[in-house]
Amino acid sequence: MRIPVLVEHYSAYTPPGYVRDTVRKLVEGLPEQCIAGLRCVVLTNAAALPKGSAGKVRKRRLRRRHCLGFYHPAGRDGGAWIEIVVDNAIAGWRVPAMLMRVPIVRETVLAETLFHELGHHLDMIAGAAAPSGEQAAEDWRRRLFGMYLRKRYWYLRPLVQLAKIYAHRRR
Repeated sequence: MRIPVLVEHYSAYTPPGYVRDTVRKLVEGLPEQCIAGLRCVVLTNAAALPKGSAGKVRKRRLRRRHCLGFYHPAGRDGGAWIEIVVDNAIAGWRVPAMLMRVPIVRETVLAETLFHELGHHLDMIAGAAAPSGEQAAEDWRRRLFGMYLRKRYWYLRPLVQLAKIYAHRRR
């Protein structure tokens, strides 16, 4: 399986030590057809982004430095690529440092942004059940995260089923 290259480009920022390995694990945990045509994943921080806006969201300008990630479609120079703004992606969750030591927690935090941006890629190459744009990317994000959890944490499935039964009986 050919996985996309992982590139780090930070400006005056040192990411937590788990970021690179966690993103690699997330990408490797997906089916090959989901990452086909993806050249690289760039990990960066808000200070390294150029100034300006990233477009309009709900009739207001969205500053690039407030975004969690970007999808860059394939151009003349090669395949598509994804840019994750690590400091923004992590800060949006407000998870205590102690909890970030748990693999499934940090995978969930980074998968939120990575799989959303990958959803834009899949929308471009395969389409989506939802209308195009943010809604399609969110639909793909949910599907990709489900695939990832079923493959990586298959052994938790019986526990989740028991928790659902228990929660249903308490109602």
